Amino acid sequence: MAQRVTLKDVAEHSGYSLRTVKKVFNNQTGVSEKARKKILKSAEILDYKFNRIASALAKNYNIGIAIVYNDISKYYFPEVDKGFLNCADEMRDFGVSIEFHKNSSFEVETQRKILDQLLTRKDISGVIIQPISAHGLNDNIQRLAEAGKVVATFGADAPDSERLFYIGPDAYKSGRIASQVLANYINKSGKVFIINQASEHMQSIDRMRGFRDRIREVYPNIEVYEINTPINKNMYYDMVKSIVLNEDVKGIFCTDADVYIAGNVLKELNRKDIVVVGYDFSKETHELMKQGYIKVILMQEPEIQGYLSLKILCEYLLHNKKPDDEIIYTKISIATSECLD
Repeated sequence: MAQRVTLKDVAEHSGYSLRTVKKVFNNQTGVSEKARKKILKSAEILDYKFNRIASALAKNYNIGIAIVYNDISKYYFPEVDKGFLNCADEMRDFGVSIEFHKNSSFEVETQRKILDQLLTRKDISGVIIQPISAHGLNDNIQRLAEAGKVVATFGADAPDSERLFYIGPDAYKSGRIASQVLANYINKSGKVFIINQASEHMQSIDRMRGFRDRIREVYPNIEVYEINTPINKNMYYDMVKSIVLNEDVKGIFCTDADVYIAGNVLKELNRKDIVVVGYDFSKETHELMKQGYIKVILMQEPEIQGYLSLKILCEYLLHNKKPDDEIIYTKISIATSECLD
């Protein structure tokens, strides 16, 4: 059996010190691009296989990562969790463990308290959060960063904070896509209502902005009205029902996964003529789309959001490898009834 090639062999072949070679394979700074390329070329020639798991074990890594979000949607977050858990399973041999901090409140203060509790946890190296507010958690994130804890955001961003990166959909673009789709369904004219529940949530803010901007730029014959409601499903239902009964409405744009509530209103009133567009698949939306009460659902790869946000954060914590971009967009897909099984 051939003798296993070691980092020392790569160092001797490349002419660089063992310390420099280790820096290259651990993605550390302080190595010129010329040296990096020559070392990697030597490794390729020698068929060297870097064992990252053994390296992590040798360094006795014990990396705890907290995942924080407001578990309001029972449709979006189970898919996100699947991504987190799949990645955590892959990273277990590297000493990575995760813990979830979920709550059912849409109050910014709730997330502030969770982040403050994590601040003093010595066993937590990183935090992945879907911030409930675009700006309301900046101070908390800064304190975590100052304490040496790396923060990433997913699904919704806190762009002015000290987070390392954001991964999720381009919410502004998705709003523009929603307006284009809805406009084509209603022949580019008529009265349209935006139904929104989260007034501070970055995703909702940008979705509405994108929707309104494209309507204003392209569709002069469409009137847009915005309705902001508290996080209350009964109030949401009553609001949509009032609009349908009292307004000459052609379309409804729902900024979140509660789009099924609007679909249920139309089903009760037998109004398939009104076009409803919203976000995220669920059993309810699936059935309502088949029945013709919801026309379009925009999907945003929630499982990939969970998987990649944890994967990229682990790469940074384990190997000091920063993502190429601090904003990483997932794909936005359009689903109609023709896409259903």
